[in-house]
Amino acid sequence: MRAKKISAWFIAALTVCAAGLASADTLRFASGYPPNSIPTAALKQFQENLESYSDGSLKARVFELSLLNLMETSGGIRDGMADMGIVLTPYFPSEYPRTNLVAEISMSLELDGQSPDQAGLIYTGAMSEFIFLNCPDCVSEFADQNQVFLGSAATPPYSLLCRDEISSLDDLEGKQLRTSGAQWARWAESVGANPITMSVNEIYEGLSQGVVDCSVQSTPELSVFRLFEVIDSITLNYPGGVFGGVGASNINLETWRGLDDEQRQVLLRAAAALSAHFSWGYETAGVENEATAKSQGIKIIEPDAAMREDNVAFIQQDMKTIARSYQEKYGVEDGEAMIETFQKLLQKWDGLIDGVESGDELADIYWREVFSKVDAGAYAQ
Repeated sequence: MRAKKISAWFIAALTVCAAGLASADTLRFASGYPPNSIPTAALKQFQENLESYSDGSLKARVFELSLLNLMETSGGIRDGMADMGIVLTPYFPSEYPRTNLVAEISMSLELDGQSPDQAGLIYTGAMSEFIFLNCPDCVSEFADQNQVFLGSAATPPYSLLCRDEISSLDDLEGKQLRTSGAQWARWAESVGANPITMSVNEIYEGLSQGVVDCSVQSTPELSVFRLFEVIDSITLNYPGGVFGGVGASNINLETWRGLDDEQRQVLLRAAAALSAHFSWGYETAGVENEATAKSQGIKIIEPDAAMREDNVAFIQQDMKTIARSYQEKYGVEDGEAMIETFQKLLQKWDGLIDGVESGDELADIYWREVFSKVDAGAYAQ
């Protein structure tokens, strides 16, 4: 039975590859997200933009959860199963240590007691600028995986999406919490809970079967993964921090190098818009999903003062250990300097996106401030 399944998968994969290779100017984009999700909507816009910006000479074909899932996408792009895809770097800690170090400090956004408005939009701009223009070693670690980074994306602040109410620190004691990054795993342990690692594609089943009590993630995921059906409460914007370890449009290195300078410039422009619509979609969906949750009788809980104070104390302590941890585990020697540079970018982007009112407006800002400054003829060559 296993041999038959592998053979069937292999034949299907070859068929998909052959279909994509039929046109050298059609890029196969693997999305590990389901149809009708926020990333899928952003990818449809990406397809339209890419064709429009290139006057039809460059196109993308999107495979929604049919070619590679989120755990397979990094290796699939590396090995040429897809030309492009969404890579969640925290799933691969040893492959992307520098990118993950910067993604891991996102809870620092909570040091004033709560996240700034549009935190995910801030983080997307800062991550994209940092990797493109300030971290050649980050670019190199993507190249080591036969990939090229073409922009980030980020969620709104993380909340507790739970089967039962979590309204105090005592409620967290002994709970099984699904976490998606090392910082949230450490936080879970600090409040007496048990961090559980599982792919986003497995969360629905984990919650419905009681394998986990809560998932630590953003409220837009309620609709992306149908979690409305399996939770009864949301502790809002707690513990906070955004998921920023997203390669929103990573591309195979050989595919990138096979494009001419004009095509690469067009792709960068379309990728800027993808990062914007990806993150903007999450931002707006968060607001909509919170309203939907209330209408469905899901309880919305604000963390109390003790929870917030404990959270800030944890973050202050954790920030001191992140750089040291990455030095010990992955040999990142300049972690403190990276964090200092990145935190300045966060402050810069807090001002840049202030008052932004649409995904298109955000795309223009990302393009003007970051993506247009990437040298398409030299980047990742």
